[in-house]
Amino acid sequence: MTRPASLLLAAALTLFAAAPALALFEGTDEEEIGKKTDQEIVKGYGLYEDERVQEYVRGVGRRVLEKVAQPEFEYHFKVVDHEMVNAFALPGGYIYVTRGLLAALNSESALAGVLGHEIGHVIGHHAVKQMKKSIAQTLLALGGLAVSKDARENAAAWLTVTSTISGQILSGYGREMEVESDQVGMILAHDAGYDPEGIVHFLKSLRTFEQLGAQTYHGFMATHPDTISRIIETEGKAGLLAARDGVYNLQRDRYLDAIDGLRYGAPKRKGLTYPPYKLHIHTVEPGDTFRALAEKYSKDATLGLETAALNGMELDAPLAPGLRIKTLVPAETVIREIKMKKKPGEEETTDEIGPGTGDGKKRPADGR
Repeated sequence: MTRPASLLLAAALTLFAAAPALALFEGTDEEEIGKKTDQEIVKGYGLYEDERVQEYVRGVGRRVLEKVAQPEFEYHFKVVDHEMVNAFALPGGYIYVTRGLLAALNSESALAGVLGHEIGHVIGHHAVKQMKKSIAQTLLALGGLAVSKDARENAAAWLTVTSTISGQILSGYGREMEVESDQVGMILAHDAGYDPEGIVHFLKSLRTFEQLGAQTYHGFMATHPDTISRIIETEGKAGLLAARDGVYNLQRDRYLDAIDGLRYGAPKRKGLTYPPYKLHIHTVEPGDTFRALAEKYSKDATLGLETAALNGMELDAPLAPGLRIKTLVPAETVIREIKMKKKPGEEETTDEIGPGTGDGKKRPADGR
């Protein structure tokens, strides 16, 4: 189970352990589910620390949301600090994108399509519908055991139920609901002035991330027949929408400006070190290749394939001079400084953990 799934599991356990399993969501307030679970998500992941990026994503989310007639909930758009390429929605209007997803997108239109897709899940009440279905299936498998008071007080038995719930939220809602949200997302993004092809470009580029072994959007499997069919359907519907009004701008440059400097990669020690790279926007010059740029910026030509994937391109694709692309540069530091509370009469200190220190000794806050 992924870490976010376990966080949702814990929140679900806290919220519902005292209720009869078959009636967990009868009359339940979806906003309360989202609010409580959001606290666990933020606590477990942390929000991405750059407020400029947070506000940019909120702004795109609000623009898409304006096209929803009479939203049922107050929506919250947040960037969480995780390297996986994913986005997910909780009941009650809580929508999250990871910094890994932002790194993988290549236009504001694609971001609008993803946010519209997640809004579609909220509008369709997909999380609650899937929770009910999953619980019913699990109870059948348990022979009704989880209905009893003794089973509800047994953490192991209840874990079986809640793990099914949380796993479904993150891995997707099945073909029917995903296709429904694809359509809702494209329509909302289109009506907000975005090119509906943006989300199609993103779905196609996920094939490369899958080859790199990365966990991707809603458990996306690029080689699965249902997924290929979904891409074809999405592309056809996007083409119909685009034909209504003519030429669109993907807002690629505006997006690249917004994510310039975004941290990238998995920290070596969760919570203690920063990711090792940052995105740097490079303007292509004659003769540039992904391998050469990887060597130039990171001193590691093997990052060429990953750099190409981040741009939704093949490793050996020709690069047109003047094109702006994402490259990876080493972060200026991989050390998180953990501020230590000082007692009266003592100097403020930090625990430094990272290359060049590694001993975890306390040092004065000024670095002496």
